[in-house]
Amino acid sequence: MARTFSMRKDLVEALENEARSRGISTSALMNQTIDHCVNLVWPSNKTGALVIARDIIQSVLNLLPADEVKKIGALAAQGHKSTAMILMGTQQNFDAVLNMLDIHYGKNSRWFKLSHDVNGRDHRILLNHEMGIKWSIFLEGYMRSFFIEMLDIPVKSSYMENTVLLEYRA
Repeated sequence: MARTFSMRKDLVEALENEARSRGISTSALMNQTIDHCVNLVWPSNKTGALVIARDIIQSVLNLLPADEVKKIGALAAQGHKSTAMILMGTQQNFDAVLNMLDIHYGKNSRWFKLSHDVNGRDHRILLNHEMGIKWSIFLEGYMRSFFIEMLDIPVKSSYMENTVLLEYRA
């Protein structure tokens, strides 16, 4: 749908320069920017999310024992059910939850890159990231708890340095 908006000249110039540097159209950059704002910034403002540099998160996690990192992940997930449902409009079904995780936690918040494979009734969800083993431990604790909270689904899980694998049989 085409719409017309008025913008300050300095913003138009900044958008055009950034779009050119990325090799995309100004319209594409504008859509990405608005999408980012609607799906990340506004929900973050409502939930109190704070943007913190990855190296700070890694440093904090590395100071904690693995069992504490997993507990923090699980506790965080328990509080995020209402955020997912109320602020993000996520329905309590498997596809909606996966989509929300992929969009909000994956693409927008950059916690991980999510891939999902289905073989009959068997589902495999792979979360790839670049934050190291303690982030994998956090994510495993978070995801196991989040699937229980949102869907009452116990998932099998394992992790490696930069990967978390979740498995579920429907």
